[in-house]
Amino acid sequence: MATGPGPGEPTPADPDAPHATIDLGALRANLALLRSRAATGVALLAAVKAEAYGHGLLPVARVLEASGVDGFGVATAAEALALRAAGSRVEVLLFGPVRAAIAELVAADVALTVAHADDLRVIEAAGAAGRARVHLKVDTGMGRLGIGPSEAVALAAAVDRSPATELEGVWTHLAAADEPAATADGGATDLQLTAFATLLARLERDGLRPRWAHAANSAGLLVRPDAHHDLVRPGIALYGQPPSAWIAARTPELRPVLRLDAPVTFVKRVPAGTPISYGATWTAPRDTVVATVRMGYADGYPRALSSLAEAAHRGRRVPVVGRVCMDQLMIDLGPSGEAETGERVELVGGAAPAATALADAAGSFVYELLTGIGPRVQRRYVGG
Repeated sequence: MATGPGPGEPTPADPDAPHATIDLGALRANLALLRSRAATGVALLAAVKAEAYGHGLLPVARVLEASGVDGFGVATAAEALALRAAGSRVEVLLFGPVRAAIAELVAADVALTVAHADDLRVIEAAGAAGRARVHLKVDTGMGRLGIGPSEAVALAAAVDRSPATELEGVWTHLAAADEPAATADGGATDLQLTAFATLLARLERDGLRPRWAHAANSAGLLVRPDAHHDLVRPGIALYGQPPSAWIAARTPELRPVLRLDAPVTFVKRVPAGTPISYGATWTAPRDTVVATVRMGYADGYPRALSSLAEAAHRGRRVPVVGRVCMDQLMIDLGPSGEAETGERVELVGGAAPAATALADAAGSFVYELLTGIGPRVQRRYVGG
């Protein structure tokens, strides 16, 4: 990929901004772990949609490509074209159908998803120079996107016949591979994989078996070897986060890639009974020291963590108190606490709670927490 300011190079740090520190060594270690869990000869396509799950699309993609990843999965045409503009030469697959920029995507050698006959018609009408490489998306039980297995053979044949397209792949998405009940014998994952295998056999009989068949996300890669087929598509696990507690217990080697910290902007000693932040939902139970930190819900720190979460100040856990504001939050340092403006408070990872713990406390999940980290948070890359 293109050179220029790359991952791991010194980044001018804005001392007044929240920082997300991205550990590229941990990213490479997670990739190696996932490679070791994939069946022999299976390709690995890394999901880097949503700014690589909040970690930064191009810096993460540079490291993954240099580390031998076979391809990237993205959600939008803009993400796909950004990878190509940066010089990425591996497979790029758009996970969802698109209705614009098709000629540009085909020219950039981006593989497209077809989930319905209408998607094929849109590609044919685009008049692209060259044939679009197509992956047929089949809905085996996710219920979100894809043609049903009973209709998939006819659509695969139509893609194969069309002068505008080349049938390169067929794929499905597992809805609950991170849940033990779903992955048990006869569970939902079994049903999905059986439906997918039956479809592949029908395509084979009709001479339509494409180069790539793929079904496994992070959970499928880690706990369902029978889902590996020709290619696996890990996402959240690449970033060191297990997709569920059940998966976490089976993959303790995953290393979180992201840590989040922000500076103290104000320190005050307050008497017992002092209300803090909007709505006076928290009042100081005793004389204490409260510090204001430059991180709020506009930066991706959930308001739902108001008076529920902990942060780490000088290596010590302290509570987040009062309502989290748009740009700021407050921490209670205790009666003997001390802080200086400008010093950093850890909010996610390091001595602070893990991203999964904070997401659970917020009634959310780790995917939402990571992808919600906003553009005002400065990404800094280490371990390059």
